[in-house]
Amino acid sequence: MGDMTKFNSAIEYYIFNVLLMCLLISEIFIFFYTRSKQNRTEKIDTRDLGTKWLLYLNFVFCLIISFLCISQKAPFCIRELTLPAYFAKIGMLITAVGICIRIKAVLTLKKAFTLNVQISKEQQLITNGMYKFVRHPAYTGSILSLLGVSIALKNIPAILIVAICSFVCYQIRINVEEAVLQKYFKEYNLYKEKTYKLFPYIY
Repeated sequence: MGDMTKFNSAIEYYIFNVLLMCLLISEIFIFFYTRSKQNRTEKIDTRDLGTKWLLYLNFVFCLIISFLCISQKAPFCIRELTLPAYFAKIGMLITAVGICIRIKAVLTLKKAFTLNVQISKEQQLITNGMYKFVRHPAYTGSILSLLGVSIALKNIPAILIVAICSFVCYQIRINVEEAVLQKYFKEYNLYKEKTYKLFPYIY
């Protein structure tokens, strides 16, 4: 996928495509992993408010806009607003880190991680691993992955659009999710005071 001429070498181009496939495969894995766990748990509250579909839409939109902004169909003024060539490597590194963070976060939560915002009877508040520092590392990983793809393609408008859309969509999701968690876990407010939302020491 993508235009080979946008990369410094064929190797860089193929690495980018492998990472893109890993991103898609990881999301498919998470979908089926959480689906199998979700069916076995007894839910006591489900309050997603459509945010699951908002995140799906954001994921697809961010990938499409990243490629659309570098395509020949894009206006010249948008297509030519690019970063230096070495940003392709930086973007691919960010994508790889994002994928790893998201997978690790999901596996840490195990059956407590769901694509819907919901609480099950046996659910406990997880505060170990990455969750000791960041409350939503799975979302951090997703944002980094999507942003990494746009950075690897080096288009400035695409990077800005992906960053803004991802931040807005995940902020909406987090607001819905934390409202539910605060309702069912008395210790959640204290946990919030000791941790960052998405990025350690930043936000």
